Amino acid sequence: MDGRGLNRSAVAVLLSIGVMVGAYGVARCLVPDTTPARLALMLPGHGAVAIGPYLQRADAGHGARMVEQICGGCHAFRAGADDVAGPNLFGVVGRPVASVSGYAYSDALHHAGSGRVWTEQALSDWLSGPDRFAPGTRMSLNGLSDPALRADIIVYLRTLRQPQD
Repeated sequence: MDGRGLNRSAVAVLLSIGVMVGAYGVARCLVPDTTPARLALMLPGHGAVAIGPYLQRADAGHGARMVEQICGGCHAFRAGADDVAGPNLFGVVGRPVASVSGYAYSDALHHAGSGRVWTEQALSDWLSGPDRFAPGTRMSLNGLSDPALRADIIVYLRTLRQPQD
């Protein structure tokens, strides 16, 4: 293929991309965004559930295994350990939301967590659906619908703190 054929091919590709981008832009302008301000239907197991009753029967040993399996790839759990893809979770219970110094939290979590503390209920709400807790968060967990599993994890996370003197 000579230079003239390459030029024709390049122009064809660029024009095709330009037409697609233009069509997308026109469609976005003409078709209104119909996303509802709030959900009209909430599926069972996806709403806020009081975690207190589940905490009374929670198993920290099972929580430790689940934390390692579910969270261990992205989070550290030892005092002084470096952050991985997510912040270190040592001492998370009772800590202000988005407060680990040096970790770059998403703007969504800064906004949703402003003035909040990681209580057992806040952790349960987060684990049930991080994107519902802080819409636009970067955390990729879809959510854990079983409140008993969330309670096991929270009871284990409660054990990750400095011993009292």
